Amino acid sequence: MNACHKLVFIGEPGAGKTTCIAALSDIAPVTTDVGCTDDLARRKASTTVALDYGEMDLGEQGMLRLYGLPGQERFRFMFDVVRDGAMGLVVLVDAASAQGLDGLAGTLATYADELRQRPFVLCLNKHPDPPMAFRERCMAMLRDQGLVAPLLVIDARSRSDLAQVFRMLCLLLDHGDYPVLDGERGGA
Repeated sequence: MNACHKLVFIGEPGAGKTTCIAALSDIAPVTTDVGCTDDLARRKASTTVALDYGEMDLGEQGMLRLYGLPGQERFRFMFDVVRDGAMGLVVLVDAASAQGLDGLAGTLATYADELRQRPFVLCLNKHPDPPMAFRERCMAMLRDQGLVAPLLVIDARSRSDLAQVFRMLCLLLDHGDYPVLDGERGGA
């Protein structure tokens, strides 16, 4: 019997979670986007309000279920719905936006406890070569929360960039020592 694994994408609205799932999924992604009615409407027309979902066939290694969660803190409870069995998280940052660092700060404030318990990769999206000062500030924000993670610059539309993220998470799982969660061992 093939195993099912979960990968969760989190980040500010507009960081690229829906785009990642669309690039990876072997099925048409299920989305819950609705029109923005708050201040976010100035940045984008729609936003995810429950989750995005996709699936990726890993052959003999099973199925990878992909979840993209809303970036707004008011939807934080959705993580509780998908957390069981999550192998890791991908934290996305819009590196082309003036609000990118603020978005990361909000994501870290909302999910810091979860990020301490599972491997994650910090991914800078939407800018092919973010300035070193931006990268350093992102890493400093992680350290301020007591978090450590690799930082990758990606294009959320690129399946090969996302495969690199997945490989990095697998390395973290293989070499990390994560607490026992939901009856599973993260580092085994």
